[in-house]
Amino acid sequence: MKNFWRAIFSRTFMLLIIAVVQIGVFVWMTGYFSYTRIGSAAYTILTLACTVIAVLTFERDNLNPAYKMMWMLVIVAAPLSGTLFYLWWGNRRITQKRSGRLSEIEQNVAAALRRTDTLTHRIEKEMPQYKRSIVYLEGQRAPVYSGTKSEYFPLGQNFFLRFTEQLKTARQYIYLEYFIIEEGKMWDSTLEILKQKAAEGVDVRVIYDGLACMSTLPNDYDKLLRSYGIKCFVFNDAHFSIHMTDYKMLNHRDHRKITVIDGETGFSGGLNFADEYINEKRRFGTWKDTGFMLKGPAVYSLTLTFLTMWDFITGCVTDYEAYKPVGRYATDGYVQPYCDSPVDGENVAESAYFNIIDRADNYVWIVTPYLVIDHEMLTSLCLAAKSGVDVRIMTPGIPDKWYVYYVTQSYYLELLQAGVRIFEYTPGFTHAKMYVSDDKVAIVGSANMDYRSLYLHFENCCSFYGGHMPKDVKQDFIDTQAECREVTLDDANSVPLAKRFLQTILRVFAPMM
Repeated sequence: MKNFWRAIFSRTFMLLIIAVVQIGVFVWMTGYFSYTRIGSAAYTILTLACTVIAVLTFERDNLNPAYKMMWMLVIVAAPLSGTLFYLWWGNRRITQKRSGRLSEIEQNVAAALRRTDTLTHRIEKEMPQYKRSIVYLEGQRAPVYSGTKSEYFPLGQNFFLRFTEQLKTARQYIYLEYFIIEEGKMWDSTLEILKQKAAEGVDVRVIYDGLACMSTLPNDYDKLLRSYGIKCFVFNDAHFSIHMTDYKMLNHRDHRKITVIDGETGFSGGLNFADEYINEKRRFGTWKDTGFMLKGPAVYSLTLTFLTMWDFITGCVTDYEAYKPVGRYATDGYVQPYCDSPVDGENVAESAYFNIIDRADNYVWIVTPYLVIDHEMLTSLCLAAKSGVDVRIMTPGIPDKWYVYYVTQSYYLELLQAGVRIFEYTPGFTHAKMYVSDDKVAIVGSANMDYRSLYLHFENCCSFYGGHMPKDVKQDFIDTQAECREVTLDDANSVPLAKRFLQTILRVFAPMM
């Protein structure tokens, strides 16, 4: 039954509905009304009206041009159903009530995160090229911190060992927000610790994404967790409803990965809770993923990111000031955790990536599971490479979704011609999302380089300036590159014509993948 509902709420099913409805409308208007000779005229007028509505809507929405173009093609091909589908599901707007509620929460969070002892001027003297990156993120409720200890994990199994060790030290609260939770060794062992801590009086809260977990968790799993004393709520649970507004956020998923322990320790990165992430299960060869741990003041940003979603889902009103951490640690760099929301009109994750690429002097190295990028990102990467920057991109050698893999490979030729080097991770699938540049700055987090992460999902990442973290990320890239196959221009030029044609078609609809 869960797989049935997952299929019903899938994008493929939605496109099928568009096609069926549109064919029905066309047959009805050109067939049933043919004897009055108004069917064709009515269909033409309907097409024009829907196109005008779409154009007016696109002009109002702050949407990526490629995303707009894809929807315009859908609307032209299926005027009535395509327009209705876009207005209902394709744009980034949500109901006014929900939007107002989220905006109020974010304003309160921004007030709690406002800093008087900004470090911007100090960092400007040490790394002036990153001032604009820091100032931009500070304007998006993401202050920069010192006094925060950080640790990088190059593999999921390394992450999990440290994670469970720290989880057992909780005395006040444990907050978890994850895209996917699947029963197995990773989650079951975590759950045992959570149950024990809840029994000890620790405030344990869990948020997971409803649609992502439809095929990984039993029905009413949130009720089961609550029976253990764990406070649990599901983000945007997919269910049947007679109210169309209940489906407005189905296209927006909670893709964040956050754990906060007592406000002093935080974990994040690319890992969900499923056994492939720690290589206890082999789905696509060796699973390469990365994460990090923070200790100190910067954990406050992770805590408030979680509480923003918690208050939005539950309707609670939290005193954010009460969650400020007190510990400070000796450190050799600066930390700036940030989050992204698909409904605020600001593409924070993509802008942070642009800032790294545009300010690279010597190199910028990137790891991403999905390279489904827009024209602006493609241009930025090519321009950096043509300007003498060593640009390298690492993608999976074994894909988890063949059609996304085809789109990823479709960008290879243009990137390689510009001088970008591309490496495919031959042992398996790399799910890591990270940037590193010039030994001075790195980003690790949940945001993929695709339309869904950069425009439609709730995400969180962290920028690291100076110190050991950029060097640790760089070393991990070097070590992993040794296991990769470098893609050449000959490889890109020898793609069969049929595959190249399919890639062209898939790229048009890439924003929907």
